[in-house]
Amino acid sequence: MKKVSFESWDRFEHYTFFKDLDMPRFLITVDLDVTQFVRKVKEKKKSFYLSLMHLVMQEINQMENFLYRMIGNDVYLLEKSHPSFTDIIEGTELFKFVTVNFESDLDTFLINAKQKSKDQGKQFIDYTEEQRFDLVYVTTFPWAKYSSVTHAYNIDKKDSVPKLAWGKFENVNGKLMMPFSIEVNHALVDGLHVGKLIQNIQIALNQ
Repeated sequence: MKKVSFESWDRFEHYTFFKDLDMPRFLITVDLDVTQFVRKVKEKKKSFYLSLMHLVMQEINQMENFLYRMIGNDVYLLEKSHPSFTDIIEGTELFKFVTVNFESDLDTFLINAKQKSKDQGKQFIDYTEEQRFDLVYVTTFPWAKYSSVTHAYNIDKKDSVPKLAWGKFENVNGKLMMPFSIEVNHALVDGLHVGKLIQNIQIALNQ
């Protein structure tokens, strides 16, 4: 993690403008075409949720703006971010937050994520893990297709952790379309960056 020098940071003026707004965060929801991705995941008998999480995290970790974090009065650039994701507590209708380190190798990531969730058992949250600054919050709503979403959190102008969500995919004119949402802090990320990320994710889904 490297401290950003405000003197040489090209977006310092943007950061200064947005960081003190009452609500500096913004959220965008789009539909992604997951047709090819679903087919590939089913063929390899892998978890759709965790596989998509890996793909999205891989793209996020390649874009600098999504690796900025506001800590105190400073901004830091992460080397890598890691997912903190919701998972069902087996045998219940309750969920838990599971944090796992991101690995570039898909199979390694899937094994580690499943094992971390299993080891956590019925524990709702590990607060020592959730205090990390290098997280991306991930959740899913697989029961229905949605067009908008909000997240529960305290109002914190310095909250710079990206929040991701996606819903149920449905067949639309022969394509499997899925709602995907991303929330970010405008002091660090602009619409241009979100747009590029969404484009990159779609390209990766099509491969």
